[in-house]
Parts: sequence; C-alpha cells; structure tokens
Amino acid sequence: MPLASHIQLPERYRVTRHIASGGMASVWEVEDLLLGRVVAVKVLGAHYAADVGARARFAREARTAARASEHPHVATIYDVGEHGPDGEDAFIVMEYFSGGTVADQLKTASTAGRRVPRESALRWLREAASGLDHAHGAGIIHRDVKPANLLLDGRERLAVADFGIARLADDTHMTQTGMLLGTAAYLSPEQALGSPATAASDRYAFAVVAYEVLTGARPFAGGPPTAQVRQHAEAQPLLASKAAPGLPTAIDDVFARGLAKVPGERPASAAELVDELERALDPAGQTEPTKRLTPIVPVAAPQPEGAPAGGRPRDTPPPPPEPTRRQPPSAAPAVSRDHGPRRVSPLAAIGIVAAVVGAALAIALSQAGDNDSPTASTSPRTTQGTGERTRTSAAPAPPAAAGEAPSTSTPSAAGGDPAKLNDQGFALNNQGNYAEAVAPLQAAVEGFRSAGRTKEIGYAYALYNLGVALNRSGNPAAAVEVLEERLEYPNQRDTVQRELRDARAALGGGSADNGKAKKGKDDN
Repeated sequence: MPLASHIQLPERYRVTRHIASGGMASVWEVEDLLLGRVVAVKVLGAHYAADVGARARFAREARTAARASEHPHVATIYDVGEHGPDGEDAFIVMEYFSGGTVADQLKTASTAGRRVPRESALRWLREAASGLDHAHGAGIIHRDVKPANLLLDGRERLAVADFGIARLADDTHMTQTGMLLGTAAYLSPEQALGSPATAASDRYAFAVVAYEVLTGARPFAGGPPTAQVRQHAEAQPLLASKAAPGLPTAIDDVFARGLAKVPGERPASAAELVDELERALDPAGQTEPTKRLTPIVPVAAPQPEGAPAGGRPRDTPPPPPEPTRRQPPSAAPAVSRDHGPRRVSPLAAIGIVAAVVGAALAIALSQAGDNDSPTASTSPRTTQGTGERTRTSAAPAPPAAAGEAPSTSTPSAAGGDPAKLNDQGFALNNQGNYAEAVAPLQAAVEGFRSAGRTKEIGYAYALYNLGVALNRSGNPAAAVEVLEERLEYPNQRDTVQRELRDARAALGGGSADNGKAKKGKDDN
C-alpha cells in the first residue's frame, strides 16, 4: 500500500517515509514540492481526529507553540492545517531533523556499554534549557519534556519539540476520568498527584533528562508506568554519584534540588540547573564551561480563544529578563543526602493511589514508548543563540515562568533582607509598577552593600532590577549609574547593555556600546 494512502495531505506535500508513531500522532518525512525542501509532518491520531473539538485544539496549540519557535533551540513550525474530505487529517508541518533524538543517542550509548560524552551531554542540556526557558517566558508549558522530544540536526544543534501536544491530551475527555497523561519516567510529583503541569513541572522533567544523559540511567528503578508514577510522588532518587561512579558527590545536591518533590524548591530556571551541574562537575573551573545562551525577548503569551492575533501591546514593556527568586546556590542551605524513604501524608497517599489507578491506560494512550523518534533539519537555522561565557560562580536566572510570580511581600515582611526586598521589587516591575518598585530595590542594593555582600550574584540581580525600575519610572540618569555598575558583573551583559542603551537614549547620550561600557570583572 503506498505511503500516501495512510494519510491525506495537500498536493504540495509528497510523503517519503514514516518516522514514528505515538499515542497522540504519527510523524512522517515529507517533501515540500512547492519550496523544494524536506519537512516533518505530524498527523493527529485517528482517535483524536474524529473529535472536531480536539482538532481545533490541536491547531490552536500548534499556533501557540509556533510563537516560540523563532528561538534557535525550539523546533520551527511552518504550517498547520486539516485535509481530507471531512478535514479528518489534522497536521503540523515542522522542521525536519536528520540527527534523530537525544533518546536515540542514549540508546546507542547504552547498547555500546558507555555513557554519552560529558561535553555533548552538557551542550545538549544547555541548548534544551535555553529553548525551554524561552517558552516558559512566553507562557508556554511543554508538559512532556523527555529525550525523545529533544531533536538533533546534522550538526548536533538541539531543539525542543512537541510543545502543546500534551496540552491537547489534557483538554480531552481522557483526563476527565482522573487519568494521567505524559511519559511516566519523567512525570513530576505534582502531576502524579493529579495537579496541572506548570513550568516547574517541566523543570522537574528536565532534571530527570539531565540525570539520564549524565549517568546513563534514570533516577528511579523503573517498572510498570503505575509504579513509576508512585516513585516520582513518594520515593527519593538514587544518588547520581552511585548511579555513575566517577561523578563527584557534589552533583547529588544539585539533583536533589532539581528533583525536589515541592515545585518551589526546584531551580528557578532550566539554565540555572545546568549552571549548577557544571559547577558541581568542575568545581575548580579548570575546563571551559558551555556557553550560556543569550535570552531572546519572550514572545507574547498565548491569547484567549477568540482574541485578536498579534504580539505584546506596544505600551507594555517585556518583563525584566534577569529576575531572581532565590539565593544563589553558594548561599543556599546544604541539601541533605539522606535520600531514604520520605513520609507521605495520608491525604497525599490517597491522592497517589487515586491517580495511579488510571495511569497505565492513559500513559499507554499518550505515548508509544519513551524512545519514539518524533521528527528530524538538514539545514540548520542561521540564527545563533550563543552569548557571553559564564565565568562567575553563579549566573542570573531567566524570567520567572508564567504562574510562578516571585514573592510580593511588603517591606515590613521582607524584614530588611536584601534578597526578599529584591524579590518584592522584581514582582512590582513585572506588574508594571516601576515607580513603586524603586524603594524596595534601593533598600535591597543598600542592604547588600552594608552587609558587605556585593560579591554575591544577588547584588547583581538587585542592581539590574533597580536600573529597570529607575529607567522605566522616568529617572534614566540614575538608571545609567546603576546599570553601569551592573556591567562590572559579566553575566548577561548583553541584556544589561540593552537596558542601558534605552536609558542613555532617554538622556540623549547614545548607547552602551559607545566605548563607555565597563568591562566585566572576569572578562578577558
């Protein structure tokens, strides 16, 4: 039977081969005859396509994900549509990746009795973190982060794929019976207990992926899907240093945070987890770290159904790209390595039991296995996402994800703690209350100074946030002074320079690139 008879696509597309199938969709290698290029086409599964509402949600989620796909580490979506006599073949046309997936690489390494080279593993994690954090900044939650959704082109550029596919499953009748959807091996504890996925849930799954690519194993024993779900909710992971002898014990504390049962105890961004992993693996800084990728200004958050298309309103500035919600790792309390069984409250235990009852069926419907290879681009995008190298002991975190606002404590509640005052000011900045944010941020800066803590990365956070608040509340002169001091810290200097350029332009003083910008303390 000819390949084309399995699916129906517009005449411009010629199906050349089947790539993979999952519970949600099948993926095909297709030639775009109009543009003369190879693409990947994801076709919605028949059991979903029969539902008109599901097809509409499939298209809506594809359009939402497309708004984040200008990032070099998010798979590009070219087209979305329906075809067939009754529109039964809903499809997404996306970038084709010839290098397979990270899951393929893990399987190859395991078969050969070895682990993925550490350099490759860290580069993949850095690029995946960049794409994931960018999507979170746009208000997009992935819901199914796993190695099979991390795609590689012919030059090993990595891109995150399949944003929104799990959301489609969340919207269908299947979850209305209490069943879970997602890949059990990477499911966050809160999802295991039936709570909606958040950006922190994605970061938990990303930590599982990081554990796997660095150790060659998963953090839990495995078993049937229901057992895996329960392990994520109740059990503590095997220490990475024991799973892969040769890894330093410092890495165990990093994974303890990345795999924390409580979402708020996890790193504030995927990039922050990678930073901590690199420091744990090379505490003396003897090897050159992977490039910390320059953040791309977040795209507009998804609009409600029926809302007019378009990006962020002109009069709404983007949120500050360099917030902090926590102390840097060096100042954080040590994480206990007692990974013994953790007590679960009776109510939580009931929730786990109720959740896992339907998990096996739902997971089977939503996936065809952890190593499905969804898509594959022989022509890498020319956009490069690399920026300055991180040389300090910590790096500023990217924007807080949607639905995870930093603390909004009052000045009295902050108790003079400069980190909490900075959180308060950041929250006000995010709300557009720049004038109101100035006071707590000034207090944060002074608090760090008076305590002799100006070498902490939290001080750099506070400087940047204060510069933003001053500039956008109509005091660019003061903002220039603060932002110039912030440039003495090398992290995300491009981001700081953009704000500084705006402030200088308001004063008629040119840009941060006019030779006056200070060189970072650790810049060469």
